[in-house]
Amino acid sequence: MPSRISGILVDHNRRPVSKATLFLKGKIVAKSETDGSFSVNLPKAESRVAVTFTAEGYVSNTRIYDSRTNGGNTVIIWPVAYRVKFDASRDLDIELDASRIQIPANALARDGGKKVDQSVELRFTLFDITSPFQRAAAPGDFSAKLPDGKIQRLNSYGIFDLDLGDKKGQVTLRDRAEINLSIAVPPKLVERSPKQVGFYDFDRLAGVWIPVGSFNFVPRTLTYNGTIKRSGLAHNLDNPQETTCITVQVINLYTGLGVGGFQVTAQGAQYSSSGWTDPNGFVCLLVETNTTFTVTAQGVSGGMFMATPHPTNFTSPNFNSGTADCGDPIKCPFLGTVAVDYTTGQLTV
Repeated sequence: MPSRISGILVDHNRRPVSKATLFLKGKIVAKSETDGSFSVNLPKAESRVAVTFTAEGYVSNTRIYDSRTNGGNTVIIWPVAYRVKFDASRDLDIELDASRIQIPANALARDGGKKVDQSVELRFTLFDITSPFQRAAAPGDFSAKLPDGKIQRLNSYGIFDLDLGDKKGQVTLRDRAEINLSIAVPPKLVERSPKQVGFYDFDRLAGVWIPVGSFNFVPRTLTYNGTIKRSGLAHNLDNPQETTCITVQVINLYTGLGVGGFQVTAQGAQYSSSGWTDPNGFVCLLVETNTTFTVTAQGVSGGMFMATPHPTNFTSPNFNSGTADCGDPIKCPFLGTVAVDYTTGQLTV
């Protein structure tokens, strides 16, 4: 059956972003309207669809959808934090807030090894993943595809976007060239930062993080230090987390009945996990084991926007389970209900 994904695209100030380009499987499928609204028609309903939103001056954001539902949603796109012009024929060593970027001289090239212009622009944005609002602007749903093919959730210690370009377009690194990075750890996570974390690149087509190496924690600078060999995409410093499956029900505050097609998000300290409610309002989510998290929901019911007035707190059980256990009352227990109320204007995040 054909399906549709729709919603509103907003910036960090919740203002609509118009003329943004939407990509699906590497192809342009839509543009956002003046009011930020967008709509994508799909030939068939799929349980996992990755749609990438791009706009000039913003970091691209890839959201993951279950297109079997037609609920509305709000997508956040974040402005590029730093733009630095430099001479590519010379070493670059720059500190941006508490992070540091070092690019060797003559390390950049265009596809095919062609020479780049001397003047190159570095675009760098580091998301504060302890902020739910910024975390929502980071790509993906914290799912990683491990070398054995297993899909696992991640606990992040820093998501950043690093892009390089000259007047002719995007440039990349020469073969065997590397960029040295020191990525600042969010202050709230410093005390529990592991000595080493995995380093992941984001695959926009599949909407998952792919492990490519590791970074080491440096107590003196409170940064994770390492090298990257690719630019022009998002990167993540993570460790796989122990996860468990839980079930909640989204209900209409006034009728007490479950509402279907609502987007539900579980917010942990370092991750987000999203899903869509079934016709009775139930949704299964993967969350970290034995921890407290908050749940929010938003969607359309009877032609009206509805959202949670306040996040609802839950505590997850202390055992491991996965999405394959959804529907099992023992391995994927029901934790409670989340009430949604009518709202005016756009959906909230």
